[in-house]
Amino acid sequence: MPNYALLTASGHDRPGIVAALAGVLLESDCNIEDSQMARLGPDFACMLMIRMPEGMVGAQLEQRLAGVVRDMGLRAYAQDLRPEEAAEVRTEHPKHLIHVYGADRKGIVYRLARHLADRSVNITNLHTEIIHHQTPLYVMMIEVEIPRFVDSGRLQDELAAIGREIDVVVSMKPKDDARF
Repeated sequence: MPNYALLTASGHDRPGIVAALAGVLLESDCNIEDSQMARLGPDFACMLMIRMPEGMVGAQLEQRLAGVVRDMGLRAYAQDLRPEEAAEVRTEHPKHLIHVYGADRKGIVYRLARHLADRSVNITNLHTEIIHHQTPLYVMMIEVEIPRFVDSGRLQDELAAIGREIDVVVSMKPKDDARF
């Protein structure tokens, strides 16, 4: 039975981090089954779901990564997971994308995330960014799973109303709708 670990790593961004980590994983007979990686300000952060060879544990993976972690100036941790924890979560809930844009201000993420949580809508991915032009533009993209008991049309109207309250534009479309 395969072993799984959630590998998290972060540090000052620079070219080669992903290649260095992936190289050690390949040499260690590990497979990256799921991942999220991004530059955040001057730093790079990643979370990787790793399938390790039978018998390997997270502490051994950390030891194998120690040289890359040191050389790249990273902080890394491999948390052991049970196979059932690592299984891909499949849901029948439809996925939607929510786009938000407008002037940056405190509380945008909270207001929208709180509303979604109060309606049992699960955020599966969230990205924010400030695009610097003559006037900075705040952009947020949220991927959500909406339970069947939640009316997506009504939710879209509620989110748009919150957007008007906080002076941002909020729109929502099904994820498989390419016309965004």
